[in-house]
Amino acid sequence: MLAIGFILLSAVFHASVNLVIKQAGDRLVNRALINLTSGMIAIPLLFFVAPLTPLAAKHLLIGIAFHWAYQMATIRAFKHGDFSAVYPVMRGVSVLLTAMGSFLFLHESFPPLKLAGLLMAALALTQFRKSASAGHARALLWALLTALMIGAYTVNDGAGAKAAASGISYVVWFFSIESVPLTLTAIIARRGGFIPACRVQWRSGMIAGVMSFVGYGLSLLALRLADVSTITALRETSVVFGALMGVFILRESFGARRIAAATILAAGLVLMQMGGWF
Repeated sequence: MLAIGFILLSAVFHASVNLVIKQAGDRLVNRALINLTSGMIAIPLLFFVAPLTPLAAKHLLIGIAFHWAYQMATIRAFKHGDFSAVYPVMRGVSVLLTAMGSFLFLHESFPPLKLAGLLMAALALTQFRKSASAGHARALLWALLTALMIGAYTVNDGAGAKAAASGISYVVWFFSIESVPLTLTAIIARRGGFIPACRVQWRSGMIAGVMSFVGYGLSLLALRLADVSTITALRETSVVFGALMGVFILRESFGARRIAAATILAAGLVLMQMGGWF
């Protein structure tokens, strides 16, 4: 039960961090502050973890590039679309892409229950295509790019963690370095406006940065305490939390339909994760 509580709290934190970005006045600077806060937490921990192996360092550099592209695409998606539509799409599609990639390139099987979950999730995703927002179609394109980057960094980071002395050392090194490229992007893009924007948003950025780091840590703890397939499946409940936050906090339209679609999407993703075990 403790592991389930950890992973559900981690899912809430993940959705909450993205909600903070959605609400930010300057999303690029806010995202940079989130990364900087996570980095400041991780840097002191470098003294307690092993150095990266050459192969792990290679994956780390590739992963940072993928994460930069993922974060920039997320910012664009939130600029043009409703949170309750964009967030479930970017999280749900990334799982579908990973599953399809494993089927096509790794020759993993699709048992009936897993296939049913995929079809359920795909059907649910079609319900997010309509919106009152004028730029919704553009937002969905950015959400799809975000999902592609999530799938790419998930595969890459998994390989990097395996190549490192331990998964924890890879995570600490990653968070310590990840903030650099996006912060430089924000400084160059905003020029003299970077520091004033930081003064306005530092509080929300730091809170979200702590949630980001703690949320990832909770997911790691959950993976150590319980079955991996169960924990990985429950992580997908973040799409439901995202839809609920968009509807009840941001007061976005199509609330009942999006909550229902997100719930079906999460159920389909859970079946996909668990289907191979039955």
